[in-house]
Amino acid sequence: MRSVPRHHIDLDFARRKAETGRTLISSALEDIDNDADALSAVRRRTADRLRYLLAVDPRACDEDTWHAAVLASQAANAVFAASRISDGTVRYTLDAPHELPALGPNRRSGPTDWIGAAWLAVITQNQQRIQELCAVGQYTIRASGVQVDDYIYPWLETVQRFLRHEEVPAELFKTVMRLTEPEAARYAPRDFMLLIAFPPVQMFYYLLRRDAENFNNALAEALTMHRTYWEVPELAENPVGFVATAPLAIAILARAVGMSIEIESDYLPADLLNGAWLDADDE
Repeated sequence: MRSVPRHHIDLDFARRKAETGRTLISSALEDIDNDADALSAVRRRTADRLRYLLAVDPRACDEDTWHAAVLASQAANAVFAASRISDGTVRYTLDAPHELPALGPNRRSGPTDWIGAAWLAVITQNQQRIQELCAVGQYTIRASGVQVDDYIYPWLETVQRFLRHEEVPAELFKTVMRLTEPEAARYAPRDFMLLIAFPPVQMFYYLLRRDAENFNNALAEALTMHRTYWEVPELAENPVGFVATAPLAIAILARAVGMSIEIESDYLPADLLNGAWLDADDE
């Protein structure tokens, strides 16, 4: 078993932010039946609270961490449930059932939002939420109007096809790999493309080939590059860097098809990776 250390995180800071997040989420949940902006706030705050909790609970062995992961996934999916309709309300569960106002396609339901929601659904290993996302049409996502780098849409299609248990065409995946080269970036910084965007794509290549040895090498490289990107002083306290979300989700997909994971890291919460919470209540 190889280990990839996590960058230094101020754990007292993370604990305080997690506790503050609990209060902010409760407040926003009270408003989501009447305020479309509150749903966006819930999604953002639940995702951040999960990251802060994983900073202090890197194995994800506490029930509060699992509950935070489920709520973050529910909130991410709820945005797309509300974005698929333009009138009326949609019933969706976030801890409890809510009647969410319709949003229609909007900037909160762009392609990177979809990919983030997909990773959370995979991490919580909830097939219902995975299939909900697979049912989201291209119109809803493209009509968001969000400008993204060229690799995003073929990457989204690759992930969506895989989650639907459909074949991923070789040409589609070659396009993703070509467009994640740093010189292909139009909006993201080159170092983001090199250190954050490309490594999960490389992992996915070996997942598609069921090549466990090279998959584990790519996973170790992805976590090392994740640390390199997030350990710089101006980013070290950004909660997005506290867990390697895409590598974690792809490692879970690899385990699901029978590949062994031989890398351990605080970026890769073991109890989420190993499905230790799957017998716990989700909804």
